[in-house]
Amino acid sequence: MRHPLPYCLAIFLLAPPLFAQSNAESELVIRGDVLGSPISISISGLLPGQSTYLIPAFSNSGSNYLTTLSGDTNDILAVDTGLANGGTFFLGNADGAGRWDFAMTLPPKPGLLDVSLYLQAFNRTSTSGADMFQRFSNLLVMTPNSANRWQPLQDAPVASALSGSCVLERTADGDPKTLFISGGGPVLLTDDTNPYSTSDRAWSFDCLQESYTLLGGVMQTSRAFHGAVTLLDGRVMVVGGITGPFQGTTGAYYTSILNSAEIYDPATDSWTTTPAMSEYRAGATANLLPDGRVLVAGGTKGDSSHNLASVTDIMGTATRTTEIYDPATNSWVLGPNLPEPKAGASSLTLSDGRIMIAGGITHTFIFGIPIPDFAEKITLYDPASNTFGSTVKMVSKRALFPLTELADGRVFIPGGAGGDIFNIGPIRKCEVYDPANGSTTAAPNLSIGCAFSGCVMLPDGRALVIGGAEGTLDDPIPIANCWIYDPAANTLSGSTPLSAEHAGGTVVLTSKLNIVVLGGETGTGVATAASESFSF
Repeated sequence: MRHPLPYCLAIFLLAPPLFAQSNAESELVIRGDVLGSPISISISGLLPGQSTYLIPAFSNSGSNYLTTLSGDTNDILAVDTGLANGGTFFLGNADGAGRWDFAMTLPPKPGLLDVSLYLQAFNRTSTSGADMFQRFSNLLVMTPNSANRWQPLQDAPVASALSGSCVLERTADGDPKTLFISGGGPVLLTDDTNPYSTSDRAWSFDCLQESYTLLGGVMQTSRAFHGAVTLLDGRVMVVGGITGPFQGTTGAYYTSILNSAEIYDPATDSWTTTPAMSEYRAGATANLLPDGRVLVAGGTKGDSSHNLASVTDIMGTATRTTEIYDPATNSWVLGPNLPEPKAGASSLTLSDGRIMIAGGITHTFIFGIPIPDFAEKITLYDPASNTFGSTVKMVSKRALFPLTELADGRVFIPGGAGGDIFNIGPIRKCEVYDPANGSTTAAPNLSIGCAFSGCVMLPDGRALVIGGAEGTLDDPIPIANCWIYDPAANTLSGSTPLSAEHAGGTVVLTSKLNIVVLGGETGTGVATAASESFSF
């Protein structure tokens, strides 16, 4: 309910505005941001049974008003109290578990479109003095949108494509809260006529505050086309990839494939290297196992010197070996071999804990000569037995595509790069894999072929395919197209296109139940720092 704040909040602030509550003790999450539509608000980590205030504002200039009441210099709000002074705020009680959940309709006022709203919550106890206000929440930023519309976000601090990303932090309800993005390159694919400069920086995106932070630590080795995994202890491991640029004696440019891995510690904002892998790997899959170890599978080894000058050097150089890293002992052991060599495969941890690894660029040998091809096999790794189970053939061979687990446990597989050695390029074909019975069935085609797309499942069970690149593998052309797949009806239709082209970027459904697209290569043929958000 809305109430006027007690203690005459119309009093002017007694000191300059200050930013506060970087050490938030409660968590404020709002799901939804569409004008005229329902939103849900959840605050967790509160004092059970205590009064709770939620303060909205049009500014995050801060307020020290509460300190004038409690005498506690830590009771500084990150939001201003202009709206609260006029009686616009929310008051409720935390339940026995220290949560306050409620729903409302976001006012259908066009003037609020793309206007940032700032919100913060806290407890008001029955005591006076320094303990009067407790459990301040994080600052939350909401920028109202219209349904089915892409909205610009803050630019990333680094323009990159093929970066390594993962969810760094989750909310109390398990939704993505903070994203970690690392490295990347200037375009999707390297070629020997242009230097491919890889980044050694990492940055985070705060889904609750809609903002980036360039992390202070610098990777020991710059890299792109690598894996990134959040460990159980909150650190992040990046593994393999390519680094560059280098230039040969003939003047041709190339990158080197890495066998190194390193770990970022958010507590110290620093990187440390791990022992090297036994194989050089770029485009490998990397997945966290239930016991905290990391499975790294496949990847390309490059040419005989582990270099990569063009797409040609990926063809015929994939490996089928796997390795498992144990952070407890800081050591690697060999894992079971994949059923076929794979680079640029896609992987997904299923809801039952098994790891699905599908497709990729592969090869077969004829008279000892590797013949490039696209992989058609899906295999499931069982962490309990440390084995790959029986394989299933996809309807279509493919690599460089996304995977999305649907609400019923099936997996949607859209697009990617496919064909054969004589006809290589992005494909339109989609399919659905059912791990329960090992079947694959065709789904409707995309309107155009695309690789390097993103895909997420929407809260209503549908899947949204986002961006990617058409053209050829040698010359990918980023697109802005989006599509929605409805698994209940087995239909696929076009959706609102992106504001700008994105291919090979980071795509995530956030804790706010909107979709963010961060970076990638854009229509100008270079990596972009642009980011945008989609509401539905």
